Amino acid sequence: MALTGSLAGWAAAGASPATTPVSLVLGWVPDAESGGWYAAQLEGLYARHGLDVSLVPGGPQVSATQLVASGRAQFGITDAEGVIEAREQGIPLVAIAAMYQVNPVGVMVHKSEPWTSWKDLSGKTWVVQTGELGQRWVAIHQHLKISTIAYQGSIADFLHNPSLVQQGWPTNEAYTAATEGVKVRFFSYASGGYDPYNDVVVTTKSYLAAHPNVAKDLLAAGLTGWRSYMGDVAVASRTNAYLVRTNPQDPAAAEWYAWDRQRQFVTADAAGKDGIGWMTLGRWKELVNQMAFLGAITSKPSAASLFTNAANPGVRPTAAMPPAPKGAYKVPSGSYVVAG
Repeated sequence: MALTGSLAGWAAAGASPATTPVSLVLGWVPDAESGGWYAAQLEGLYARHGLDVSLVPGGPQVSATQLVASGRAQFGITDAEGVIEAREQGIPLVAIAAMYQVNPVGVMVHKSEPWTSWKDLSGKTWVVQTGELGQRWVAIHQHLKISTIAYQGSIADFLHNPSLVQQGWPTNEAYTAATEGVKVRFFSYASGGYDPYNDVVVTTKSYLAAHPNVAKDLLAAGLTGWRSYMGDVAVASRTNAYLVRTNPQDPAAAEWYAWDRQRQFVTADAAGKDGIGWMTLGRWKELVNQMAFLGAITSKPSAASLFTNAANPGVRPTAAMPPAPKGAYKVPSGSYVVAG
């Protein structure tokens, strides 16, 4: 099946009799954050595993949780917090893989400011998403007194106001700042003690019980796609070219910058030892306790019931990651540094 760009597209499309049709609702519009899933499609990996996969773009009006819970999609991508919140709402989601082993979300400041530790960010104004648990955890446990402004999706104010602390990713927001000539220092919430898995692949307990081999085939193909996307420049080139054609709002340079920056978050921790997307009980237990501490949940689900590695084939990333092609993206030297 051709890659689809809307919910209506995959809902109405037919599938080859020789394959099993399934849909995967992505976390956002087509971009490098979902590059491995698109690489698997473009390289024919799903078809080799007997699947006819429709990749459904996400966005502010698309809820992977609701689509999977209702059965309109078999698989979706959310974050670990979303899995736990769904359980509290009685939605029986289960995580089968976690793409970002280290959560890339955090805050950035102007590199020109002498702020190099969390304590330096106390007393400042933070531009953060409403309800963001990461900044709440860090503010409490790093003993910070902060004021907040709701992040509306633009960093324009931050670019012109060095006194602000701006929530973002070291891919999208950091790239925007670099292209505007603003060098930044990035503080990940993970470094402040709050590190939930991100870009988590979910399905329902009932679907997984009825179709365990479909979940295994999806991950066997998709995680191999991720390995190739991260470690094979030729595959990345074909995939990024497709992403730009599909989502022309993001230039090729932005896709390559994100491709380069995000790989460390995908390949960290368990990914090198047990495989891309692998999860641990300890991490899920910690998040349950943190969300309960913050009052984000009123009861604690069993951490062991939230996830399974049974469908994960243990695809390990390449030993060494190649650099981006020369000239793929250009940002001023030292545009992005990690705090600490």
